[in-house]
Amino acid sequence: MSSPGATVVIPTYNGARRVEAPLQALVEQQAPSGCFEVVVVDNNSSDGTARVVEESASVAELRRRGVDVRVVPEPRQGLLFARLCGIHNARREVICFLDDDNIPEPNFIADGLAHFEDAGVGMVVSRIYPRYETPPPPSISRREHLLAINHRMGDALIDFGAEATLAPTIGAGLWMRRSAILDAVPWRTPERLMPGRLGKLMVSGEDIELGYLLGKAGHRRIYGPTLKVWHVIPSSRFETRYFIRLIMGVVRSEKTLEARYLGRRMGALSRLKECARLVGAGLASPALALRGDSVREVLFVLASRWAQVQGPYAQLHESR
Repeated sequence: MSSPGATVVIPTYNGARRVEAPLQALVEQQAPSGCFEVVVVDNNSSDGTARVVEESASVAELRRRGVDVRVVPEPRQGLLFARLCGIHNARREVICFLDDDNIPEPNFIADGLAHFEDAGVGMVVSRIYPRYETPPPPSISRREHLLAINHRMGDALIDFGAEATLAPTIGAGLWMRRSAILDAVPWRTPERLMPGRLGKLMVSGEDIELGYLLGKAGHRRIYGPTLKVWHVIPSSRFETRYFIRLIMGVVRSEKTLEARYLGRRMGALSRLKECARLVGAGLASPALALRGDSVREVLFVLASRWAQVQGPYAQLHESR
C-alpha cells in the first residue's frame, strides 16, 4: 500500500556530473520534508554515479531533514526500464520523474501534489523551460520543443481529458498516480511499450504512450503551468548530426505511436505522398535558406521529410 505524498524518481545514466543539480533543487523545496522521498535510479552507469549521490552534500541535507533518499540499480539499459524501476521502488502514491538535467522551482512539489487532491487526475505535465549553456542557432531555436521544452503551452491549465488520445505528456517533470500506472500500463511485459533510446536510434515517445494508456483507462491528464522546471541543455545538443538524428527519431516515434493506437498505417499510397513531399522540400530549399542558419534549416526540413517517408519503426510496431 502506497503512502500519501510523492516519490521523486531521478533516472540517471553516467550522471555523476549532472545529478547534483536536481538534488540541490529538492533541498530548496518549500514543501514539508515529510511529504516526499527521493529514488535515484542508477541505470547501469560506469562513472561512479551511485557513489557521487551517496556522498552528495544535498543528499546529506535531505536526509538530515528526514527525507528518505535511496539509490537503486537498474542494469537493463534504457529510460523505460529506469522509470519502471523507480515506480516499483516508490513508497508514495504520487510519482514525479525528474531527469538528471532538470532543476525544478521551489514550489514544484507542493504545487504538484495539490493537483492530485482531485481523485480523477492521474497525470500532470510540468512546464519545461530551457537553460542553454550557449544560445542556440535559429534553426534549433525554432525546434526547441524537440529538446523536451514546452513552456510555450502557456500560463493556463490545460485538461487533456480522460480518453484514448495522444497528448503532449512530456516526460521531464512528469507526475503520475502510482495506482493508475499499475492499473493502466502493461509493466509486467515492458517489451510491449516504447523503449526510449535504443543504442544509436533516437527512439522517443515512451512518455506520450504512458499518457495515452492512462487516458484510455479513464484517468485525467492535465498541464500544470505553475510546475516550472529548467532543463539544462549543453551546446553539444546543437551538433548538426545529433540534431538530425533527433528529428528523425522524434518523427518516426510519432508515426509508430499513431500506427499502434490510432490505426494510421503506412501504405503504399501514403509513402508515395511522403516521397512527393520530400521532393517538394528539396525543390523549396532556396526559399528555406532565407529563414536564417540556412544550411542546417534545409538539412533539418529534409531530415523530417525523409523520416516521414521511412514511417514507423517496424520492429517496435510489430512487437505489439
